Amino acid sequence: MRQDSGRNGAGRKDHATGVEGAGTIRVATFWMSIQRQITEAKTEASAAGLRGLQANLKIDGLQTDLSDFRIYAEKEFREPRRSQKELVGRHEAQFDNLREELKGITTRLDRLLESRIPPNAHA
Repeated sequence: MRQDSGRNGAGRKDHATGVEGAGTIRVATFWMSIQRQITEAKTEASAAGLRGLQANLKIDGLQTDLSDFRIYAEKEFREPRRSQKELVGRHEAQFDNLREELKGITTRLDRLLESRIPPNAHA
């Protein structure tokens, strides 16, 4: 009987070693999986950080462009208003001069016509 019990004891030992080995492999696989997930998360976070930095740089560039355009627009659109007001003023003065000249011309034409046509010719 001793031989049988020896075999059974050795069999149990081999079985226990196999279970321990399988458990060790499972634990190692679990930690390798966790480490891979952590590495992927770090890589993704790093990439997101770079995208965030790039977005901030683009925003800064756009703010600079808008600021430059605002300054340009203030200069360009403020000055033409002054020029347009000056032009309108000049044109109004020219139209006033033309009106006065036309009044003078019509008055002279009336005098000329009155001097050439006898007053009784209308009747």
